[in-house]
Amino acid sequence: MSRLILHGHLFSQPVRTCLWALRTLGVQHKFQSHELFVDTRSHKFTKNINIFGKVPVLDIDGTLITQSNTILRYIANEYDTEGDLLPRDNNLKRAKAEEIMDICATNLRTATMGACNPIAILPMFMGEEKIDKNGEMLAMGSVRRTLDLLTQKLADKPFFTGEKMYVGDVHIYNELMTAESLLNLNLAKDHLKLKKFFDRVEEDDKITEIKKEAHELWDSFIESKK
Repeated sequence: MSRLILHGHLFSQPVRTCLWALRTLGVQHKFQSHELFVDTRSHKFTKNINIFGKVPVLDIDGTLITQSNTILRYIANEYDTEGDLLPRDNNLKRAKAEEIMDICATNLRTATMGACNPIAILPMFMGEEKIDKNGEMLAMGSVRRTLDLLTQKLADKPFFTGEKMYVGDVHIYNELMTAESLLNLNLAKDHLKLKKFFDRVEEDDKITEIKKEAHELWDSFIESKK
């Protein structure tokens, strides 16, 4: 069996999804944590792990794969014999499930991180000045429009592709989890269908396990800033 190392940090939404995939499938691996904006931007990291200074990175017997969706597709192709991450019995069903992964990356993540970075993350981690009220309104407007479109995409389905939860749903859950925390979103008030979807995803044991670990790490981080 291949030796797998997942490089990342639990504050990273895509890292949490990759970790969920490995744990869900019971794939033996090592999780190597790297401090965001510090370790990941170091010469050692960019030289030896990812020249772009980003996580997640999956090391497979010394071969490094970057980009979360590429990593997740590899894990699904290599280890997902039952179709727990992505459908295996129908190429069209699989394409629709993979579509959700890419919608998360290109639409939801672009909007949420476009707001989270200047409003919360860069001021908190890098000491940068928070954007002004006008910039914040523009960024939050983009988030809300994207959530409206996601609500339309979800419609009345339990999950984005239907009755079964796939890895794209977990991707979206993790982005919503971070955005709720950092942007003071109220999904229950403003996007009830997404809130119900969010709660369904949280019924998964591995999701709640990773969320608990991330929250404990976050509490420790906040305490260190006092």
